[in-house]
Amino acid sequence: MKTILVIPDGVGIRNFLCARFIELLREHGDVVVWHDLPTNVIAPYCDRFGENVHWERLPRYQEGILERLLRTSKLYAQLYAFSREDNYANLQRRRRFATQHTRTKYQLFQNSAKMLGKIFGTVHGAARLDTWHFRLAATSPRLPAYTDFLQREKPDVLFCANQRIATAVPVMIAARQLGIPSATFVYSWDNLPKGRMAVPANHYLLWSDHMRNEMRRYYPEKPESSLHVCGTPQFEHYFNTALFEERVPFLRRLGLDPTRKTVLFSGDDLSTSPFDPCYLAELAAALRQVPEAERPQICFRRCPADLSKRYQPALEQYPEIVVSEPAWIYAGTGDWTQTAPTMEDVRLLCNLARHGDVVVNVGSTMAMDFAIFDKPAIFLAYDPSAALSTSFRIAGVYQFPHLKLLHQLQPVHWAKSAATLGEVVMHALAHPQEKAEARRRWVEAQVCQPMDQASERLVAALRAIAGGKS
Repeated sequence: MKTILVIPDGVGIRNFLCARFIELLREHGDVVVWHDLPTNVIAPYCDRFGENVHWERLPRYQEGILERLLRTSKLYAQLYAFSREDNYANLQRRRRFATQHTRTKYQLFQNSAKMLGKIFGTVHGAARLDTWHFRLAATSPRLPAYTDFLQREKPDVLFCANQRIATAVPVMIAARQLGIPSATFVYSWDNLPKGRMAVPANHYLLWSDHMRNEMRRYYPEKPESSLHVCGTPQFEHYFNTALFEERVPFLRRLGLDPTRKTVLFSGDDLSTSPFDPCYLAELAAALRQVPEAERPQICFRRCPADLSKRYQPALEQYPEIVVSEPAWIYAGTGDWTQTAPTMEDVRLLCNLARHGDVVVNVGSTMAMDFAIFDKPAIFLAYDPSAALSTSFRIAGVYQFPHLKLLHQLQPVHWAKSAATLGEVVMHALAHPQEKAEARRRWVEAQVCQPMDQASERLVAALRAIAGGKS
């Protein structure tokens, strides 16, 4: 079997280059990585896999304005179609992102996309825009560069690591024209409710039965045979004992005291949680009220895609906060498409979750990372004073439909005010098993089990898809 793995940006690296996926795939045939990544980003992985993997750069692609309009409109159409059932949360979020850009041309484009999306704001309307988008993309004068490559390589299956990015669209269109079976991976637990995915594919590789039900809801036109529950490789590292470090030397290396409890504050990106620095400062202030002999220490890890200096005032005000910088490679602007994790960071994050005692953040999957090690998480659920003069409200974050299961099972603790934040932290530390059963049920519902065999299931699904070609 010959597989082409398409990695159009840095998002897919942790899942498919850091995990065991490539090694397992290589056992069944040739692997070509077709990517759009800077040389310094892929260099460690070229060295790691050596001659076992062939690397090729994707052709340069410039999305046409009409293609982009249809792609954005179909995203809005799906959000409008489900806005009532999903409490408007994702639609409001999309509108807020759009208003952050003040350029007239950008606003005109977004307003046009929203209007078209609203006109076609039904399940069938979104699917119709999907069809028009792909038909238009198929007429691109740049498409022959993709079809020529695929005709030369003759893969048995094409697998895209990111279902949302526009640069992967011509790849999948070319595969469709040539009759090459294609699959894509839904890479995050919150992706499907966020709007229509960008790329066309014959098959969809999913985290869980829960995500399969989401696919049935948002994409009822997709045949059941195209939905494959595999899990996600992003959590496999937590079962790899070769990555584990002893608690004492690991914490000391970070500048932490192994004799004290450790609270990990994991930052979100700027758009998700613009007031994270306030939360970090209020956490430090709250823990200063705890008697020194009982006081836990704070370790801060920012979101890898957040290169801003916004935390600096809080870190200067509370020098006791220990900073653990993500070990990522940065290129370009530093957003999610221009950043890439390293194996060093995989090891770092694994041991932060293993040796940390509780994680604090705004609605992040880091709660799941800690739950795998049977550790508690605290979600911040109040508006800091700095937010009151803005339109941001934390309640909107927790209305997103991907969190419905979390609200049902209650696997996390909630900090509902700055005044009670310290009390919630100390309670979670004193009663780490209080929500253990809810955590277990939440993780098992969100991610296919056993979690350490996701790569095996992904490879098996691709083999079945490739075998079905004939």
